Amino acid sequence: MADTDTQMLKGVLPMVVLARLDANEAYGYDLVASLAVGGLAVSTGTVYPLLARLETEGKITSRLVASPQGPARKYYRTTTAGRDYLVDQSIRWHELTRAITTLLEEP
Repeated sequence: MADTDTQMLKGVLPMVVLARLDANEAYGYDLVASLAVGGLAVSTGTVYPLLARLETEGKITSRLVASPQGPARKYYRTTTAGRDYLVDQSIRWHELTRAITTLLEEP
């Protein structure tokens, strides 16, 4: 999905990032790598500003953890508000994809 429309990805990336962080606490680069394994090639230059925005909005929280290699890493995880937002957005996503699938399959 390297050529995924940028605007489409921009709309769903917060939901995907929240889902990943809700499943497992992660630091930025680790999150980028897990998204790539899942099929989304996004850069750290896209993910780090998103993490900052989600933290400002209270949807995620962070903590510094000493690293055996280099500087401390900032680990992120969802908050209750982030989890509530994720649930709401997941419901909306499924409704939207069902509607679009129906429209695409109609003659």
